[in-house]
Amino acid sequence: MLASGSATELLGLDDSEPWADPGAHPVWTAVTSGQPSPGTVRGLVLALYPVFTGRARCMLAAKVTRLAPDDGREISADLHRALTVADADADAGWARTAAALGLTDTQLAAAAASPPAEAADLVAVAREHGLRSAHEGVGVAWVLDRRLPLLLGQLADALARHYGVPPGALAHFRYRAAEAGAAAARLAVATGRYLQDPWQVYEARRAAREVLWDLTTLLEAVRSA
Repeated sequence: MLASGSATELLGLDDSEPWADPGAHPVWTAVTSGQPSPGTVRGLVLALYPVFTGRARCMLAAKVTRLAPDDGREISADLHRALTVADADADAGWARTAAALGLTDTQLAAAAASPPAEAADLVAVAREHGLRSAHEGVGVAWVLDRRLPLLLGQLADALARHYGVPPGALAHFRYRAAEAGAAAARLAVATGRYLQDPWQVYEARRAAREVLWDLTTLLEAVRSA
């Protein structure tokens, strides 16, 4: 297999595809512009809740066994912060946001116990790629680690501006949004370190696409709810 460009160039080409930006999806742009009813926004939060909380929030940690020691320690440190830094706690942070939107603990527990098929598939696909190889894990991280801070920042702005969610209920989203620069820098290093040959680049791009498709499907399910 011959390389047609560097890993960063090829991943960047994928990024430029219209379908590849969850932030440009009609459901997401509608929410960030304040168009849907609060009920639809609650549906979005319930759909995303089992993806980024509970055991699912550790879905990328499987890469620790496949990465260089320094990179593994960095992921372990991130998991440690999630357990020791209040604003980094995804479980508590999403629960506060959900409560501010009128969702109950019972609804959150039901979403966690029986997540939508689209959410369960997203978590399973991300985990599977992370377990298989470091380069596939980098493809997953290219989507989730790099885009999630940007998406949560947009969502926090929208919930504050259009749906009256107070600042205290958005602390986790703001914390994650502030990580955008550091996440992009980490991914730039990981891309150069783990995508060494054309086949690894291909598999990383495939993993990124599969995760993006699952995330898009999840948003589509919210639109049809």
